[in-house]
Amino acid sequence: MTTALRPPAAESTTVLVARHDLVPGSVLLAGDIAVEPRPAESVPRDSLRLENAAIGHVVSFPVRAGEALSARHVLSSALLEAFGPDTVATPMRLSDDAALALVQAGDVVDVIAARTSDTTDDSSSMVVASHVRVLVIASPPTASGGSGMLGSGGSTGGMSPVLVIATTPAQALDLARAAVGSRLSLILRTH
Repeated sequence: MTTALRPPAAESTTVLVARHDLVPGSVLLAGDIAVEPRPAESVPRDSLRLENAAIGHVVSFPVRAGEALSARHVLSSALLEAFGPDTVATPMRLSDDAALALVQAGDVVDVIAARTSDTTDDSSSMVVASHVRVLVIASPPTASGGSGMLGSGGSTGGMSPVLVIATTPAQALDLARAAVGSRLSLILRTH
């Protein structure tokens, strides 16, 4: 009788995977994820392994059903750390909601502020944040609560969606100042 030589069984580890396709802006619930074993060598280093690392967090990039969740898929301090130590998540509203249809999580944009006063000089418009990455586009809160980072569905009370971008603290401050008396818009960059 001969026995075949078999390679040793591959080491496995458990990871969190999406039970269905996940869209940016939605809040992860227990029913959205499952714990599954995967071969250790195929699991990215930043894969999420504990449910509390995902549940309640906002999806920042699209995730396909069955795909392992990683730190880049959820809006968290781990995602911001990937951009560098001086990065913050900055929420903002654009003056034209239709422009949000042109951008998605991961895009690089410039944010332009155009003063709303009647001046016509060249200084009335300026770039307030350059080469910033879009983290997520979130729906506004609803009268019925809803789901998503800021709720979805139902009446929004006239509020526009929120764009969350990765900025430096100085850019975040410039954006906050500009939002008070300016119309904010975007320029989409190729990188």
